[in-house]
Amino acid sequence: MSPQERRALELVAAVRYGRLALSRHAMPYIAVARHVVVDDHVLIRVHRGWDIHGACDGSVVGYQADNLNTATDSIWAVHLTGTARVVPAPAGADEIFGPLPSFVDEEAFDPVYLRIDPQFVDVQFVKGAAGWPELHAA
Repeated sequence: MSPQERRALELVAAVRYGRLALSRHAMPYIAVARHVVVDDHVLIRVHRGWDIHGACDGSVVGYQADNLNTATDSIWAVHLTGTARVVPAPAGADEIFGPLPSFVDEEAFDPVYLRIDPQFVDVQFVKGAAGWPELHAA
């Protein structure tokens, strides 16, 4: 892994959530996901009730994490692409990921874990974006 790719994974590790991009029923689909970086891969926890883990297992997916919601004039976004695999819950999952959410879409959160081994990693930096959070707040 190149120094730039390692730096990109360090940035991903600095935030807790990202967006998982996959193909679901032959259509593009994006889901929010909690992640951690372990060695040179990204471990993701999603809700089993969304039933996206089956579509991801063995497939190429995209993952994106960023600091867009921070009050800074220097923003970044990391994009990675790789094959995802459903994996068993890691030992100490609650320590690694933090406590489970109570509910997702009014259902009890049922975790499933995916491992992405990045084959392509890219990072975009935007400097001088002062006012971004204020101007684009919901």
